[in-house]
Amino acid sequence: MIAIRVASAVLAGVSMMTLAACGEETETAAATATTTATASAAATEAAASAAPARNADTVTCEQAERAVKSFKNALLGLAQSGVTEISPTDAKAMLIDLADNLTKASEGASDEVAAALKANIDAALKASNDKDPATAIDSPETAKAGKDLNALCKAAGVETTF
Repeated sequence: MIAIRVASAVLAGVSMMTLAACGEETETAAATATTTATASAAATEAAASAAPARNADTVTCEQAERAVKSFKNALLGLAQSGVTEISPTDAKAMLIDLADNLTKASEGASDEVAAALKANIDAALKASNDKDPATAIDSPETAKAGKDLNALCKAAGVETTF
């Protein structure tokens, strides 16, 4: 009987020491996790403040590329719906929408990128006022404006397809 009490006391003591050791490990692990999370947050914040969000031209070019993709998706949508020829009204609306989206994208751009965007905006608006906007947009001026913007955006690290 005494042996059972001694064995129980020893087991209870060992269990308590094991639990105490686990508690210290848990506290140490929690402290390490907190330190790691704090260091990670500080590094992220430092990186964000060191690089001012991103280059304004990069953001502008990304927005311009989204505008062109939207325009192309609208064209694709018409083609998939069975339209064989885009009506002047639809072409005008799509070109005006493209010009509006490019105008929004140009805010905050460098002078050079803003000028290239303006050339594309002007080409879209000029074509939208033509009696056949779909044909008018396919001009050497429009091709040059797109090529110039593609080159500037590529230099900013963004692939565009104007």
